[in-house]
Amino acid sequence: MSDGSTDSSVKEEELVYVRWSHMGKIESRFVGIKSVEKADAAHITSTIREIMVRVCEEWESKLVALATDGAAVMVGAKSGVVSRLKGDRAYIIGIHCMAHRQELAFMDAIKSHAMFQRVEEFLSGLYTFYHASPLNRANLVNSFQALGHKPLVPTRIGGTRWVGHLLRALDHFLRGFQGIVQHLEQIQSCDAANVRGVQQAKARKYYSTAREAVFIRFCGFLHDTLTHLSSLSVSLQRSTITIAEAHSCLSATQAVLKKYKTREGPMQAAMTKAMRDNNYAMREFEGMSLTSSDSQTLVASRVKLLDRLVESMTDRFQDVSVGVLCATKLVSFANWPESGDAAADFGDTEVETLVNHFRPVLETCGIHAENVMDQWTVLKSFMYQEPQFLSHPHVSWATVNRSHQHSCPDLLAVIDLVLSLPASTADCERGFSTMKMVKSDWRSSLLSDTLSDLLIIQLCSPDIKDFDPRTAMMLWHESSVRSRRPDYMDGGAKRVSERVSAEDSDEEF
Repeated sequence: MSDGSTDSSVKEEELVYVRWSHMGKIESRFVGIKSVEKADAAHITSTIREIMVRVCEEWESKLVALATDGAAVMVGAKSGVVSRLKGDRAYIIGIHCMAHRQELAFMDAIKSHAMFQRVEEFLSGLYTFYHASPLNRANLVNSFQALGHKPLVPTRIGGTRWVGHLLRALDHFLRGFQGIVQHLEQIQSCDAANVRGVQQAKARKYYSTAREAVFIRFCGFLHDTLTHLSSLSVSLQRSTITIAEAHSCLSATQAVLKKYKTREGPMQAAMTKAMRDNNYAMREFEGMSLTSSDSQTLVASRVKLLDRLVESMTDRFQDVSVGVLCATKLVSFANWPESGDAAADFGDTEVETLVNHFRPVLETCGIHAENVMDQWTVLKSFMYQEPQFLSHPHVSWATVNRSHQHSCPDLLAVIDLVLSLPASTADCERGFSTMKMVKSDWRSSLLSDTLSDLLIIQLCSPDIKDFDPRTAMMLWHESSVRSRRPDYMDGGAKRVSERVSAEDSDEEF
């Protein structure tokens, strides 16, 4: 897994993680980071090779997949980084980070969507209105306190996880609706003191938009939709998520979104229930009167956004539903049939696809590919003889390995290979977050090797409660050219020296 970012000294840094599986246990580990002279495919490829050679000279013979973002320099078909690292080894799979793809699918869906653009413009303007003015912010907090509510200040809609930030901004607006609208109503009043005309004009605009019933109900629908998309994004960012689990999460999210075309989500249903008719022209939400609602406009906007979203997600993730990536679904026990009769032929096609695709690397590693199909049948037979094993909530390939490693070694090696395939580059993003804390503006002159060592200490060291510092202290003391503390001797060595001296004294006596 590899990704690039700019550090505090405006240098392009390339960061590399390695993911592997042994005996059914998935591991992901930071390998190194190095500055790139020029952010083109040739230099990035060379940098990745330099980082990897430090830990394993034969790493290319063990490589089965590369996870990157969707930049053209990385995934270019002719001369991208993935193509350069693959070379003539066609079995290596290039994987576009699924967390990135999910964000891109949502951005595809909202293009030219008029109602969403109104919501986006409103939330962005509301954030600026309070963020750029300490007076407005303080008065908003006072408005919440007067109502006896917890202050919920508007937040920005952009960020690293764009869907998550947008959901948070929308959630603060809806839950803090009463306090925000009350302050906007007060600030546009003629009696408001120390308020400029520009501020009053903006408040009047935001107040008018916030009181539209169709706008508020669409915000409720958007909140329900973003809740599931944000949950999907969090799942795709787990370090140990497999391609099969990612496909299951994606399918479940799409199923919920399709339901929303004919059924209201929790937030929108609660809002509909809270809104009660006073007359044919007015409604209320959180005790605030709203203008009339056009249900046809709301339904049309909702259906249009959902259709686009499901379509864009299908387009962005179409490679997961075919070929080798689709065949990896057998490693998820959720996809296994419940009865042994239905499982007679389950997974045979998928196992054959995987073995044929990865045969060169399997044979290089000493795996007998011709035995895998028979061992798959044997494993299924063992598993379905113990039905309680599959239904156990904590069943995993690690437990399967402990029970059946002796009888199905070649098959379980293929399973380890499949579990090694990364679904996202979220680990790299977390690595860059740590990099920005280590190489801050005050430490912008750190060399690449020093930065890499510091990140290894930060990302790969045990927790402070599990760390034994004595080995590091002795290494620091003994590895210098000249002694740092000439009179220092660790307790164990000192006791041994005293015992030897005592024995020598006894012999002389």
